Amino acid sequence: HKAPYIEELEEHMQQLHKKRALVVFERRAADNDEEMAEVQAALDAAMSVLERGGGNAPIIAAATSAAQAAAAAIKQQKSCPVKLDEFGRDENLQKRMDMARRSDARQRRRFRLLAKRMSYVGNDYSYPRMEGESSTDESDNESEAYESNRDLLLQTAAEVFSDAAEEYSQLSSVKERFERWKRLYLDGYRDAYMSLSIPSIFSPYVRLELLKWDPLREDVDFYDMRWY
Repeated sequence: HKAPYIEELEEHMQQLHKKRALVVFERRAADNDEEMAEVQAALDAAMSVLERGGGNAPIIAAATSAAQAAAAAIKQQKSCPVKLDEFGRDENLQKRMDMARRSDARQRRRFRLLAKRMSYVGNDYSYPRMEGESSTDESDNESEAYESNRDLLLQTAAEVFSDAAEEYSQLSSVKERFERWKRLYLDGYRDAYMSLSIPSIFSPYVRLELLKWDPLREDVDFYDMRWY
């Protein structure tokens, strides 16, 4: 009768991971759109100057200035100037606030990543860089919300077998009973085809512990889990 509770917890945990990934994906897409527009405009302006004049120092300086001017122009276009509706409300206010928020969040993520790298340098450790780390780092609010919801689900999972007898409340106790049966009454153990039934019996305990497994959040292997 524990299976429905475990399935519900698994579904909630899956939705939590899915929501977290979706938030990160949408934020990354918005960041990329904003940054790539400036980069593309700057690149096009610089290439236009270089194609006309060659590669000497004055031309390179002119190309650099053109790139900077183009990037600034794009940034100005995206600044969303004040646009009042019939009631005197600024239609672009929310857009400006969202852009400012994303820009501030990018800066905070960069500073945190830099601080993390410097801490490794200060301790004479090599920094274990992970692909995509700078873009997938979460904001403080996102991380806190995820941690809070995850902890709540894990606390609930820890109570699933709280009403069971002590010998059935933990996988180690159940496993010990079957091992003793196999050791003392091998023929009966075989006649009951327990080798085929044990995976189903152990499954609820394993599934509950696997709720903690989050390889994208922390380095945890199956070897470190009690069921393995």
